[in-house]
Amino acid sequence: MTPAVPTQINTATATVIRPELLRLLDDLPQPKQVELLNFARYLRQQTAQDLRDNGAALHGVSADALVHLTGRVALGGDARLDTEALYDDL
Repeated sequence: MTPAVPTQINTATATVIRPELLRLLDDLPQPKQVELLNFARYLRQQTAQDLRDNGAALHGVSADALVHLTGRVALGGDARLDTEALYDDL
């Protein structure tokens, strides 16, 4: 009997998934590995489509492209004063 696979995965469980998946992949014959690869690509495409359908779009950028944003956002400021300063300058 195959053990049940959880649908919700916590962080601790997630660290076990990759090695287990690789072990299972190594045990499969090559035609089944190709089938699994195609299925994984389908799941990735489906996930991207679901994100677009929900109005969320992910755009990947390199860390170098984000370096110029360092220090632009300050946490713990006074929102009211910041808003007044923004609109007083208009």
